[in-house]
Amino acid sequence: NIGITVMKGYAGGRLFDANRSPFGVALTPVQCLHYCLTRPAVASVLVGYDTPEHVTDAVAYEMADEAQKEYAAVLAGAPRHSYSGQCTYCGHCKPCPVNIDIAMVNKYLDLAELQDKVPDTLKAHYSSLSVNASACIGCRACEERCPFGVRIAERMEKAVKLFES
Repeated sequence: NIGITVMKGYAGGRLFDANRSPFGVALTPVQCLHYCLTRPAVASVLVGYDTPEHVTDAVAYEMADEAQKEYAAVLAGAPRHSYSGQCTYCGHCKPCPVNIDIAMVNKYLDLAELQDKVPDTLKAHYSSLSVNASACIGCRACEERCPFGVRIAERMEKAVKLFES
């Protein structure tokens, strides 16, 4: 009897882009919201937005018909049905021997890669981490623990180039 609030219902925007979606197909905000809201005990979904249009897209769920909400047929025909290689920020990679918050670095990296230019605010959030990706010693212990096969050491190198260069 406890309601659940879903966070990251759009997977940081990845679900809107077929090339970045773990399914290999793009979903709409309405489809994402409907998926979340039809899970057992889910009472609400928190979604991020950058523009007024993003808010409008989310609110469109209230007026959407069943055909617009349909996600099962889209996913059934998807070329991939796995998060393999995709960080879900689950934290199973912990603990890092040098205390990098690997999930947060990956989250910031994913958000940055969705932009043409990395916003200063995102750079500031990355910079405020107590330990940045440049501290990675390449031990790959995190990769052994990752249930999704994410190449974390490579992503740490990518983060250094993007945020610290």
